Amino acid sequence: MGVDVSTALVKHQRNLALDEPHGQIRAFAPSTVPAPLQTPAYAHTLLTASGLLRPEHVEEIIQIRTHRQHLLIDAEHPRTYVLTETALRRPIGGVETMTEQRLLLLALAELPHVTLRILPENHDPPVIWSCGFTMTENATTVEAIPFPLALPITDTRHYLAHFQDLFHAAHPYRL
Repeated sequence: MGVDVSTALVKHQRNLALDEPHGQIRAFAPSTVPAPLQTPAYAHTLLTASGLLRPEHVEEIIQIRTHRQHLLIDAEHPRTYVLTETALRRPIGGVETMTEQRLLLLALAELPHVTLRILPENHDPPVIWSCGFTMTENATTVEAIPFPLALPITDTRHYLAHFQDLFHAAHPYRL
């Protein structure tokens, strides 16, 4: 029997929510806004696009992501996110959804413990990663929509080095 992608993604989001309050978090998203930075409308559009997730799981995942966003706002530890200019230009959910999403990103970027950087489209060398990844104190998770793959922390040196390269090539998020 194959993997139930819908149930696996719910479990993955719950695990990330457990890690969220503890220590530094670094995340890279090459094609979308990172999950804890998403508005509900943006998340709903992404999660329903594949058709692989059950409707009840879509709503549960959105609730978990909203909870993670509240944890992010109240966090004491640094949160660093790198996303691509492409992620901001892709019209996910239409103009209204993207306007709301960009306004949320601007508000979150103002938090003293949040660093949000944008990798320009003309970055050289080009970003070829099709998967995003999140590094917490406990694990590194590679995130391919919609299926997550958790890697043990011992396998994260390459991800940390790559994240640092991306961070230095990216620019602060501003209007």
